[in-house]
Amino acid sequence: MTDLEITKRGTIIDVKFPSQRVSLRAERLRDGGEKFTTELTVEAELSMNNTYREVELSRSNADMLNPNVKKTLIGTLAEATMDYPYIMWGNIINDAFSAIMDKHREGIPAEQMTELDVHDPRSYALYPFFTKGVANLVWAPGGSGKSYLALLTSVLVDRGMSALGLRAPKGNVLYLDWEEEQNVFKQRLFALQKGLGVGNPETSGIWYKRMAGTLANSIEAISRVVVDNDITYVVIDSVNPALGGKSSDPDAVEEYFDALRILEVTSVSIDHANKAGDTTGKYQIYGSSFKQARARQMFEVTKMQESDTGELKVVMHHRKANDFGTIGPRGFTINFDMVDKYNSLEDDYEKQLDVVKFDTLGLGDESGNLLRGETLTTICHQLIKAHGTMELEDLRKRVSSIKDNDVASDAIELAVQNSNLLKLDINDSTVGLAQEQKEWTT
Repeated sequence: MTDLEITKRGTIIDVKFPSQRVSLRAERLRDGGEKFTTELTVEAELSMNNTYREVELSRSNADMLNPNVKKTLIGTLAEATMDYPYIMWGNIINDAFSAIMDKHREGIPAEQMTELDVHDPRSYALYPFFTKGVANLVWAPGGSGKSYLALLTSVLVDRGMSALGLRAPKGNVLYLDWEEEQNVFKQRLFALQKGLGVGNPETSGIWYKRMAGTLANSIEAISRVVVDNDITYVVIDSVNPALGGKSSDPDAVEEYFDALRILEVTSVSIDHANKAGDTTGKYQIYGSSFKQARARQMFEVTKMQESDTGELKVVMHHRKANDFGTIGPRGFTINFDMVDKYNSLEDDYEKQLDVVKFDTLGLGDESGNLLRGETLTTICHQLIKAHGTMELEDLRKRVSSIKDNDVASDAIELAVQNSNLLKLDINDSTVGLAQEQKEWTT
């Protein structure tokens, strides 16, 4: 048949015959050489009362290399559509089975690299943090606000909006949650949308799936959600349970990232820091170094929380980038407003989350705790951004105070020269911002 259309996304292959108004979906494909099995669903649009209705005709496990299975399926479908003799089930099933097996076995087609000047540059799913279509990873110690940061980015993508110096083209979001319950997620999402001041904060287009087991073992079900809802942006919260607690196992990490790659979406994995940092103060990502190798972008989140203020100060530090340089740190404050609400189950009032409000945080205005671990170039840039043009000696003193060490003028000059965001006026020994670079727009 000439009108066959076939697509593969994630682990799912869809076949359509538009002129026959027939579609097939193959899931859980397994190629065993002598057997090629799949869970196969067959649907058709059938004319009923002068209108077409989509009807599921068959759903079964099929070995597509077994001629008896094929014959039985054709008979079943022909019997189910006796009043629609124009549907040529023999041709449809023969062509579909061959197309599905060929599509599954080809993997990603090989292409000859000829027109090298014709290509699409990498773009952002969320500017300036997350690259579109690849695996992005955010890690931090517990209580650093990383889940709220992930939720913030989800709202921005879901609504296609700009806020806090972040920009996102509109996409469809799936939040995979190994950590919390659906009601907790809904409460946080509602509070955060109220804090952003969006219209209709009581609703969203974000898809949510409470998870158990490993991501790799759940990839069939996740693929179905991704395909059926045209998902473009997936958050994994968090990596260790999604690995089945095997963060130190390189094979499990490889399997995790291979599964993400199959989905062909932008992914943001939320991960934890090692426990040793609680004692030493020097945190590292928990588990295998293969995480850093496989992630295309990596960010570390650090925090500074003032006790009893209901405010969390966090900084995103860009630790790895592919194909372009890292960006400077970005700071945010997160305020949690609580209200007394009556809980009928407890017959008492209790504090509940009402509004989560994000604001940008000027790192140069802080005491220096959030900048101390940064490079001299980054510290100089943040100070100039916050305070404007400075004399070189004044800048040196401020940097020395943050570093808790006497930094030489030569080192400051070199740091400024290494930055395309700063400029040094030799005539009057002042440091200011260079011409602003153009920002990405959707």
